[in-house]
Amino acid sequence: MKAKNYSEALTYHLQWKVQFKKFLDGETDIDVAELSLNSCKLGEWLRSDGIFKYASRTEIRQIEKVHAKFHERAKRVYGLKMLDKDFEARRALEKMEATSMQLASLLATLKAINGN
Repeated sequence: MKAKNYSEALTYHLQWKVQFKKFLDGETDIDVAELSLNSCKLGEWLRSDGIFKYASRTEIRQIEKVHAKFHERAKRVYGLKMLDKDFEARRALEKMEATSMQLASLLATLKAINGN
């Protein structure tokens, strides 16, 4: 299901993070495909409504860059976890979290600007 607006896109992102943390804790598996920039719900929204509706906004370009950075960091954390380097994975998770917060802030800004 594709996100219809900023709020849904952010909700999907935050839900995925919860699942990812459960994966790190060994509580569940993660769909490896969702580590791909284009396979997550936020990425789907960005490529459809986000890009077309808000292409003139500088925030959307920032969101794209930060989103890509987030996925790079998620892949790093995943790779470390798969190598049983849990300590390093947790440290890398901190950087992933910081990027996630930046992404959430940008989405909130875009939402406030557009009133959606």
